[in-house]
Amino acid sequence: MESHYQLETNMPVGDVPRQADLVLLRRTRAGQLPVAGLWRNLTPWNVLEFKGPSVSPRDEDLELLIELGLGIHRRLNDEQTRQQLPTPGAEALSLWFLANRLGRRLLRSWGRRLTGLEPHGQGIWRCQVLGRSLFLVSGADLPVEEASLPMHLIAWEPAETEEAVARLVASSAELWERYGGWVVSLHQAAFQEVEDMVRKMKGALRRDLSAVIDLVGLEYVIEQAGLKRVIEEIGLPRVVDEVGGPKKFLAKLSPERRQQFKQLLEE
Repeated sequence: MESHYQLETNMPVGDVPRQADLVLLRRTRAGQLPVAGLWRNLTPWNVLEFKGPSVSPRDEDLELLIELGLGIHRRLNDEQTRQQLPTPGAEALSLWFLANRLGRRLLRSWGRRLTGLEPHGQGIWRCQVLGRSLFLVSGADLPVEEASLPMHLIAWEPAETEEAVARLVASSAELWERYGGWVVSLHQAAFQEVEDMVRKMKGALRRDLSAVIDLVGLEYVIEQAGLKRVIEEIGLPRVVDEVGGPKKFLAKLSPERRQQFKQLLEE
């Protein structure tokens, strides 16, 4: 959606230094959206809260989303007023709660407090809150299609669903370029089932892990691979060259380490 939306994280909800771990999608371009499915419901402004697979949604999460979403909308309208721009009404903002899986008990509890909450497609429920659309999304229950790929790739799902996701990604060079690193890193068993499909694509098989590295951090990736294994694979001469050569390498060592090197060379 990056061609049509600007993404902002940790949105302030007022003048006091209070921030929510929410994402704001603000539409910046008119025209038909490049992706349908789940995201056909996006409005000009969208406040999203995502609970990853390691976090269980709680009953009180919904009230917090609504409270902070209304605060964000008020702040955005204040910014529009200061810039002498039109202030879109309630229908211009949607609230989204996305989780790995929404259980029946939680949905029943929320349904008792949300008038008109009803299914809005596979894995999606919708209602109105003070004129604003509220969407509840259960990632594991979404259909396996391009629009829902990001939700499936970071979810904990049955093996058959993982394989279906991997096959969809491997069916297109463009999808593989974008999501292949996630499949290789997070769904290794499913990747083995589709590796032949990927190899048949034009060009060499690329296992782009940049998205995963950005998410979990390079230190975590090296820790999982093993630092010794990484150095052995790269080779010590290349490590020295990458830091600027022997002189810079030695300069980065402590005086004690440099003394040890000196003694070894003299021996």
